[in-house]
Amino acid sequence: MTRVVMVKSVILARGGVLGRNTGIGGAHHNLLDSLKNGNIQGYQLAATCEYNLSVKTNPVKRLLMRWWSHPRVVNKFVKSSVRDGNCDILHVTDQEQAHLVPNNCKVPVVVTVHDLFHLFPKQVKIGQEIIQVGEPKPPSYRRRDLKKLTKGLMRANLLVCDSRATLSDCKKYFPNVKSICIPLGLDIDAYANFIQEDSEVTGPAQHLPVGCNLLIVGSHDPRKRLKFICEVLGGLDESIKNDIHIHHVGNAECPYGGLATHQVAKRYDVKNWNGVGTNLSHQELMWMRIKCEALLFPSGSEGFGYPPLESMASGTKVLCADLASHNELMPENACIAADDITAWQEAIGEIHSQWKQREGPNSIDENLIEHSRNYSMSIFNQKMAEVYSTLE
Repeated sequence: MTRVVMVKSVILARGGVLGRNTGIGGAHHNLLDSLKNGNIQGYQLAATCEYNLSVKTNPVKRLLMRWWSHPRVVNKFVKSSVRDGNCDILHVTDQEQAHLVPNNCKVPVVVTVHDLFHLFPKQVKIGQEIIQVGEPKPPSYRRRDLKKLTKGLMRANLLVCDSRATLSDCKKYFPNVKSICIPLGLDIDAYANFIQEDSEVTGPAQHLPVGCNLLIVGSHDPRKRLKFICEVLGGLDESIKNDIHIHHVGNAECPYGGLATHQVAKRYDVKNWNGVGTNLSHQELMWMRIKCEALLFPSGSEGFGYPPLESMASGTKVLCADLASHNELMPENACIAADDITAWQEAIGEIHSQWKQREGPNSIDENLIEHSRNYSMSIFNQKMAEVYSTLE
């Protein structure tokens, strides 16, 4: 007798559309692709509820869309889909959209939680440095927004956390909601084999200067600790400092009104700082990873930490702070003490020495690629299938 396996349908919900090149957007698209392609065994994509973000829309209209219009659309669509037998699970794909969790939903609701920085801001002491993680005094409209998110998370049936650090926070702040840790997945082969499939260098990587090129990926939020890395770089021996070129992919402006990245670099006498901006395509960013000697990742706090994983999957060396939760992704004993300036300078000096002695382009680190396979999409898909099945 042939056994008939019933495939369950999952609706994915989020607010405004974010691209694949953003952390939250990338996580959403990876889950969407897995469901759409049947890679999460026993589950399929029913539909996606989202809307396009318009730069020209005034702030009031955006709030109305976020707080009222879109939640009503999601609620109505889920109800009709359940009625028609086309929805078995609703999955809200990041905590910033948790207000979309309907009241008294007829099917189980999952929320992916990348971090709780904004809901529960805190200060983190790293050596003699104190960094702010999350905005301590948000404006009134944001406080109202955060209350909606908190209530939404409390209505969920399951919180799926990217990291053990985030899981610990969820258990602390939402003890009555079931939570579990499933690290995000990545299409490792797409990163590892990129240079074989896309041999034409594009974007800023076409024009990298002759020198020891190092990459930084991330915003200028204080928790990213660009001030610290500038202090490290500025204290290097002059002969090393002159050879090093820093390429920062991310917003150069501090969200809380501090100095821009190039101003911080100048203050600490970092010789060659290049702000690349935020508008790189996936291919352009891939070429930056491949052409640079290493990624510098001094961040003080991450929900997951895509940049180190993406660089390792590309075979690019990573100098990473030993802090949550990006340290969960790194090979054993590979992280650097977050507050040890000398250790960071020695690690950068070693990268510089390897560059100096090498003839020809930098080589791909196969060991890093192999390590990154611990976070492959196949592992993520298997774990998501197991988690979804517990909701039945």
